[in-house]
Amino acid sequence: MGEASMHEFGAADDVVFLDLAGSASRVGVAGYGLGGVLLLAGVLGLAHPPFHLPHHAAPVVAIITLVGAVPPFLAARHLRASAVRLRAVALTAGDDVAHLMAAVDGLQRAFTALVAMLALDALGLAAVVALLFPRGA
Repeated sequence: MGEASMHEFGAADDVVFLDLAGSASRVGVAGYGLGGVLLLAGVLGLAHPPFHLPHHAAPVVAIITLVGAVPPFLAARHLRASAVRLRAVALTAGDDVAHLMAAVDGLQRAFTALVAMLALDALGLAAVVALLFPRGA
């Protein structure tokens, strides 16, 4: 047996990699959708500030929404790229370890973007609450 065949995965493993690739791809599409909705909401919030928000709060909320669109887009990009590499693990021969390591790197980058998204969400929520409910009001 050659060196490359020692690092190839079997048919049962390929099913697992294809399932994971499908999941990563679907979550990536959802991430693009979320990022798109946030981007649209932020642009609309700047162009037509909601009348029910205090005048000083509307642009801040819109900018927070725009900034919040970045991490889902980044996570989606990395998840979709990882899905391609995971499919390559299952569907190609000879480079399974290289494809797997590239997929793992992409997944790590996606998780980092998701952590940033959660942190921005928490900070954004705190800022919006502070704007809408100022102290002493």
